[in-house]
Order: sequence, then C-alpha cells, then structure tokens
Amino acid sequence: MAGHRFLLTAAALVAATVLPTGTAHADVPAGACALPPTSAHLTEGVPTPAGHVPSHGTVRATMVFVDFPDAPAGDSTTGLRDQLLPGGPSWFTTSSYANLTVAVDAVTARFYRMPRRSTDYGWRRGLTAEAHARYLNDALAAVGRTVAFSGTNLLYVVPTRAAAEISFAAAYMGPVTAPDGTVITRSVTFGQDTAHWGSKVLNHETGHALGLPDLYGYSGDLHRFVGGWDLMGLISGPSPDLLAWHKWKLNWLRYDQIGCVSATGRYVDTLVPISATGGRKGVVIRTGPTTVLVAEARARTGLDAAACATGVLIYSVNTAVASGNGPVLVKDSRPGSGGCGGHELNDAPFTVGGRFHDAASNTTIDVTGRSGDDHRITIAFGVAP
Repeated sequence: MAGHRFLLTAAALVAATVLPTGTAHADVPAGACALPPTSAHLTEGVPTPAGHVPSHGTVRATMVFVDFPDAPAGDSTTGLRDQLLPGGPSWFTTSSYANLTVAVDAVTARFYRMPRRSTDYGWRRGLTAEAHARYLNDALAAVGRTVAFSGTNLLYVVPTRAAAEISFAAAYMGPVTAPDGTVITRSVTFGQDTAHWGSKVLNHETGHALGLPDLYGYSGDLHRFVGGWDLMGLISGPSPDLLAWHKWKLNWLRYDQIGCVSATGRYVDTLVPISATGGRKGVVIRTGPTTVLVAEARARTGLDAAACATGVLIYSVNTAVASGNGPVLVKDSRPGSGGCGGHELNDAPFTVGGRFHDAASNTTIDVTGRSGDDHRITIAFGVAP
C-alpha cells in the first residue's frame, strides 16, 4: 500500500508513511471519498451544492421581530434577541474552527405588525412552502423600507411570545426579495420552541440554510438514526457538535484532515477529536456509489463538553437518502444498553478494544489505542482483519 497518498491541497500530493506488514495510513486523496451530491432533498454530497448560504467567511443576517393583530406583543424585542444572540453565532464560530462568522443585525427598535392574524398562517395544519413564503413576504412588507437589507444573505423573523400559534421554527429554502430589492438567499422563521431550546434553534435552522439535512426521523422513533451526535439530530443531545462529515461538507475541514479508504487493504490512522483544532478528524471508507462509512473521535471537550460517552463514533452516510429519512446512521457499540443523555444511541462510540464489522462491505474497524483524547484505529477493507 506504499502508493497511497494524501491531499494537502486540491493539487499537491506527497507520499504516505508506509507501515509494517503491508499496512498504510488511510491517505489516498480524500476526493476519492467525497460522494457527489444527488437529487435527494438536502443531499449529504460533498461539496454542498451551490445555492445555499455560504459556509465560509462572513454570513450577514438581518433579524426582525413581528407581532399580530390577534397576538400583540407584551414582551421585548431585546429579550427575544438575547435568547438567540450571541449564543447562536458563537456556536458556529467554535464548530467551524473560526471558518464561519454569522454577523446578525438585530432590528430591535420595534415589533412589526403582520397584516394577518397568527391563526391565518397554517402552522398547526402543517406548514406548506406556499404558506411559509406568504408569512415571510408579509413580514418583509410590514418592515417596508424602514430597514436596509443590502448585503443580507439570511433573514431571521422572530415572533412575539404572545403568538402561540407560531409554534415551531422552520427554514425556508428559497429566495425572498426585500422591499429595497435585495434578494435574500435563505430565511429562518422562529417559533415558541425557542423558549425551550434557546440559541440551538438558530444553529439547527441555519444548518439547513447552509445545506445540512435533518438527521432525526419524521416518523416513528424520531431519533433512531443518530441520537444526539449532531445538532441536526436530537437538538437536546449531550454531544451536539457537527459530525466530521458535515464539517467536511461545509469546507471547515481541509482535505488532508480526512483520511480516505477506497481500495482493498489494511490501514491505520489516529483520530483527533472533532472538538479540537487541527489533526485528522475522520477516516472515510468508500463502500458504494452513494455510500461511505466514517470513523471520528468524540471527546468531552468544546461543544461536546457535556458528552455522556466518548470514543470512536462510526456511522454510515448515504447521499441518495433525503433529509428526515436517515441519510446518516450511527452504529451502536452497546445496542440495548438504554444509552445515556436521553437516548439509546448517545453511548454509541467504540472504546479501546472495540470492534465494528460491516458485512455488506467486508469492513472491520478496530479501536486499538488511545493517547489522551486521540484514538488509534485499524481498518481492514475487503480483507480479513
């Protein structure tokens, strides 16, 4: 396996370290493991398709506050703002290793009165794209030319607490046009769930604006796919930092931080926790045209400081599976344990001595060592372990 190499930049390749007994680092160019996007809604393909809010640099958001003829505000715009800011943007700065800044202009001078009653927007009947667009356009019309939207990538609309009908937050995945002619790429409308989940609602819904899918299910056991291992899944999970796959998808990880296995053989690598800066953040094993297995390290640090279990998290990704239908599936090292932190999958990571085997791809991943929070793994792909 001495010919396997790793990508420093899109064009610069250097030789991998060769290890004894025919084993090599997982250092084939990471692009070989970058599954292309598909037509699935919010596909997990790498890179994220164009058209979403930029995931690098500064995203400029404008936040406005609304009330309704049947639900006049009795609260304050600043109180609502403080539930979302600065916590939401700060979370993105940390998770992205400072690659993304969300700069929010919160217009707190007043609540803008919506032209329709809160009960007229269809939230409890199931929010359609048409109803959502009407809500956003009514909010923009209420604001009028009192706000300059020039340079805005993202619109946030926050309702008064009096509007119980506007019960949940949602991302609108199309453009809207402000009264001053600014075309705003994506929008997020907040609901009363913000009172419970706080700024994490901003992070989850903005995740959609960046192109990330829902990792929870839309029916059955809602969190059976990933538990609390990504904020796009169980929002109250104890380990909410984004998966290494998502950080790669959003271009927060360099290609040399992702190991790639796409040829039969045996490999070793050392994983540095995703909450740490630098180092190998994941190894991706290409198992099919739209599928991979991923191994990454999770530690009780950073955004995962409240993690109730740590070690090597292993999961599959399928770019042909749509948002809410299980595009990511976490592999449970302790099935039937009852889990921790509110869900069965929250104790899923494999610790030293643990082994995962995928019969379909003939892949075996062994956790063979640990130094601090870093974990050493060996991979047998298409061969006996």
